[in-house]
Amino acid sequence: MRWFAKLGKRVVQLRMQRTLKSRDIQQDYEPMDLQLPPSEEPSKAKQLLALLTLEEKITLLSGQDEFCIPGIARVGLKPVWTSDATLGLRGWNAPVTDFPAAVAMAATWNTPLITEVGERIGAECRALGIGVLLAPGVNLARVPVCGRNFEYFGEDPFLTGQMAGAYILGVKRHPVITTVKHFACNNSEYDRHKSNSVVDERTLRELYLPAFKQALDAGSLGVMTSYNQVNGTYASEHAYLLEGILRGEWQFDGLVVSDWNSLYSTDGVLTSGVDLEMPGGKYLQKERVMDALGRGVVKEDAIDKKVLHLLSAYEKAGLFTCPLADPVLQVGDANHRKTALQVARESVVLLKNEGPVLPLNPSWKLCIGGDNAFRVAQGGGSSMIQLLEPPKPFASSMESHATCLPRHWYRNASYRKKVAASDAIVLVVGFNHIEESEAYDRPWELDRATLRSIEHASKLNKRTILIVQSGGALHLTPFNDKISAILWTSYLGSSTAEALRDILFGTVSPSGKLPFSIAFSLSDYRSMRNYPSDYASFSLARIHKGQGDPKVRQVSSIDYTENLMVGYRQFDSEGPSPLYCFGHGLSYAAFSYEDLKITEQANGCFSVIFSLANVSAVSAAEVAQLYIHPLVPKVYRAKQELKGFKKVFLKAGEKTKVAFSVSSEAFSRWDVDSWQLFSDEGQYEIRIGSSSRDIRLHQAVEYKERKP
Repeated sequence: MRWFAKLGKRVVQLRMQRTLKSRDIQQDYEPMDLQLPPSEEPSKAKQLLALLTLEEKITLLSGQDEFCIPGIARVGLKPVWTSDATLGLRGWNAPVTDFPAAVAMAATWNTPLITEVGERIGAECRALGIGVLLAPGVNLARVPVCGRNFEYFGEDPFLTGQMAGAYILGVKRHPVITTVKHFACNNSEYDRHKSNSVVDERTLRELYLPAFKQALDAGSLGVMTSYNQVNGTYASEHAYLLEGILRGEWQFDGLVVSDWNSLYSTDGVLTSGVDLEMPGGKYLQKERVMDALGRGVVKEDAIDKKVLHLLSAYEKAGLFTCPLADPVLQVGDANHRKTALQVARESVVLLKNEGPVLPLNPSWKLCIGGDNAFRVAQGGGSSMIQLLEPPKPFASSMESHATCLPRHWYRNASYRKKVAASDAIVLVVGFNHIEESEAYDRPWELDRATLRSIEHASKLNKRTILIVQSGGALHLTPFNDKISAILWTSYLGSSTAEALRDILFGTVSPSGKLPFSIAFSLSDYRSMRNYPSDYASFSLARIHKGQGDPKVRQVSSIDYTENLMVGYRQFDSEGPSPLYCFGHGLSYAAFSYEDLKITEQANGCFSVIFSLANVSAVSAAEVAQLYIHPLVPKVYRAKQELKGFKKVFLKAGEKTKVAFSVSSEAFSRWDVDSWQLFSDEGQYEIRIGSSSRDIRLHQAVEYKERKP
């Protein structure tokens, strides 16, 4: 019944696109003119709060017009627009730059490049007059079939945190507030409004919270909560997560905004929940808030705190003093497109290359097929960009070099002969916005017609090259051994055709590395063993029924019984071996790692230096990865954890020194007795490799706690 599910998903996507249709640009090139009397109070936010009436404060607790935060004209506070942004700014009648998806950004392992992406998106926010950016997303790929994995940075908290931090550093070069999302444990799109993520404290602290903390350390002034419950309480009113950890331990005093329609009560939100309900007032509408005040649930100072969080974020970002839009900046700038193309090129992961069959000879006669060869695929939901002009797909850019194959080409004798006679066949397959989207999970397997196409092509032509587009891991096992070359890409936007041509013909050597593990089978993932068996089925009830209403439909628990054993942590610690490991990615070049030198520094830190050389005739980039392996762990731990990486471009024959600094935090784990991150004294192995399973250098060190 997959056709029925696809039809239902298509209807949902059409409705979502209509609901979130593009808006006309209404730039305001003037700054706010706050009507503030003389005061010794240095904070404009506090000055402004003192001027507001109770009713005015309550209006600032919820949004308007779907994506706008209201203003208070009486005091000169202007409305501030927000915008979705994963592949780029969505929902505007403007030629915005569509960047590759977040998981593609993670596959670059290039933090300076992602900072450049953030700066470009921040500039486009300023061009359109957007003050709050609803990005980045940092939820981990706990299960490979989560429909929203393409919006996140993979399965590892360190890589995710580094990528999110780099993105935020770029955006904050402009007066724009980022809202890191979705806080927390939103690792599934299956019945997201009626699911309860049941997770133990150590797993929460070591896996699912660190990326949020790194994002805040990088300067994010906003946090967005998730739809799901965490250990029995909705995230939008979670006292432990929001007041205990976020506001208390982390001392965050910025804006906490709800995901759209993710509130379930008034009292819980007022006492320990979000500051801003989006897209409009339901549980934080005036009548309900006044009723709660009248019943003594909270006092007015609780309202003041929420409004002050909003106004303080505005002040710190510079929204009180800068024009809301900048006429000097523009969307779709040539430099922005150039950055998007660079991300696309660096994100392509070469999984295998037997022969090698790649790069292709420009004189070869080719056949091009696969559904995604004839469309520019992207993920669906609130991240999907409706471009003013559709970009050119890969197949049409290759028409002068190749024969284009229809979907069921293998049924036609003429096409079978062409495939057999061609020098190589390139199939671009995978998912798109219909099957991979928020609101529901996606399939693990490719559809039957695609599998038949791959099977026939591999039998007819030994030089069959497969380009797989998805937001994460998928079932490659049925055809992995039958194909000469496989490349994984995520959704690359308008840069798709050019980036794929550059990689296939060797203009650019592939340098992407997997930000997740690809297993032989879905059951190999421990996280899937307690997951709903009908994850790929489609249900309108799970999408709409009971959304925002606690009285409709019961909440079901998703138990994180795998605990710390997510992704490569599981495969490296317990097995089984993955089909393709975390950090894997081949190149047209070859690299050698030599001369590892590790020196203990002050404060329990270590200096790590080694030589990296390009020992081939091809200029290319390599991602050197650093893992920490506890040799004699005092408690159960993963066999190894990523704690550093650097992407280095080397010309043919070039050699360079690569340096890492390993701090005491790299050895830490959550201690449930002292209720803090703690680094156990003892022996650890520092490993340097090209992937999590291709370790080239290693050395044992003794970590001892050092007093300042």
